[in-house]
Amino acid sequence: MAKTKVVKSTAKKIKAPKTKTVRLNHTQKLMTVMLSGKVVTRDELNTLLGEEILMYRISTYMWAIKTKMNGVVKVIKEGRKVVAYQLLNPNDVINISKVKAVMQQPSIKAPSKVSKLKDLGAPESAKAETVEQDLEVTEITTAE
Repeated sequence: MAKTKVVKSTAKKIKAPKTKTVRLNHTQKLMTVMLSGKVVTRDELNTLLGEEILMYRISTYMWAIKTKMNGVVKVIKEGRKVVAYQLLNPNDVINISKVKAVMQQPSIKAPSKVSKLKDLGAPESAKAETVEQDLEVTEITTAE
């Protein structure tokens, strides 16, 4: 059995600037979704944060937003069932919480307008040759 040879890559690796990562608890993750001040339904919360937060503890997270972060949360109900939530004072909560640090982290920005491949700075590839073939089609019919 032949051994495979490992060859080091000669291409230079681009290092991303180091940024301090901020770990958020469940309540703060919920806050990142509610910071817009718009109505957020339970279904939206489940699709956006279903893997990251425990859905059966949403009332606990809302209580923490009200007491620890001084947030005003409006609960929207249909009968007795809670359907959606809305944060009424997102600007006040941003100034207090750790979520502010997450919102200020640098993000990768895409170019505003790309009309040609050259605008992206991508290397050009070899042009593909077109291959034409004459195909014969034979029809097979079966007698019934």
